[in-house]
Amino acid sequence: MSDSPEYYCLLTDAGAALEARALAEGKPVRLTHIAVGDGNGVVPVPDVSVMALIHEVHRRVVDAQTQSADDPHIAILHATIPAEEGGWWIRELGVYAEPLDEGGDPVLYAYGNHAPYYKMLPQAGQMTSHELQVPIITSSAANIEIVIPDAGYASATQFRLLAGIVESLRNRRQASWTLKSAVEAGGDLILPDGVTYLPGRRAIDVLSWDGLVCHPGRQYREKGVADQPSDRLELLFTAPAGSDFFIHIAGHTNALPLSGSEADVPGTELVRRVDALEQQLSTVAERAAYAAKPTA
Repeated sequence: MSDSPEYYCLLTDAGAALEARALAEGKPVRLTHIAVGDGNGVVPVPDVSVMALIHEVHRRVVDAQTQSADDPHIAILHATIPAEEGGWWIRELGVYAEPLDEGGDPVLYAYGNHAPYYKMLPQAGQMTSHELQVPIITSSAANIEIVIPDAGYASATQFRLLAGIVESLRNRRQASWTLKSAVEAGGDLILPDGVTYLPGRRAIDVLSWDGLVCHPGRQYREKGVADQPSDRLELLFTAPAGSDFFIHIAGHTNALPLSGSEADVPGTELVRRVDALEQQLSTVAERAAYAAKPTA
């Protein structure tokens, strides 16, 4: 049995030539679109000499980019075909780059095959979107830019980031601990293992010392870089060894906003929508009741 993958994507000769010319001229290679085709009824074997898909049926802008968890030199391009598009098979795909010459034709930078998939229309009785994920090697000397529009379709990756924000609203965290050694005024109060917050996002609902509520700016200050997880506070009074502390952290503030995530590079319009949604959900979550999944 061969270890070679059945479905894969290759850099085309045209893509390699584009890279070489872009490197010589000091220009970037800008990847902008992913196209799909039906292969005229046959799943093709990827060929580096192709200049176009066998039979293209749909083309979309790149929605997002993520980094491969297994190889730091591989970027994964995402494009989502929405539910209202379809009525054709997907058996081949290609990644297109902008031409270096103004007014030129897009260049088929990479070409691959796809497991046969029929993309239905809503009229067929089922509404499904389909996310394409195409790995691109970025370790060459060429400067590869992946162009993502401001307003794009939310990919599954972006949706998982949003879902993380929503889910974290349901998981507020609290901890109590006893100091093993004194903390002097101006010193660092280290939080228990695994407890962090995001400075600058009003993360700390309650901090108490020996049952007394501490007030921000009077008894403590947040410490760390904004929107980077921090495990400490600056204590503004001396707490002797044996002091009991309690902290309550609002769950939603520990979820990184999409605009600060390195896992994806979503459009700014999506960022604005998500940030606004997070603000609304932070108040709704206080009153929300979540029903348990019914058992059979």
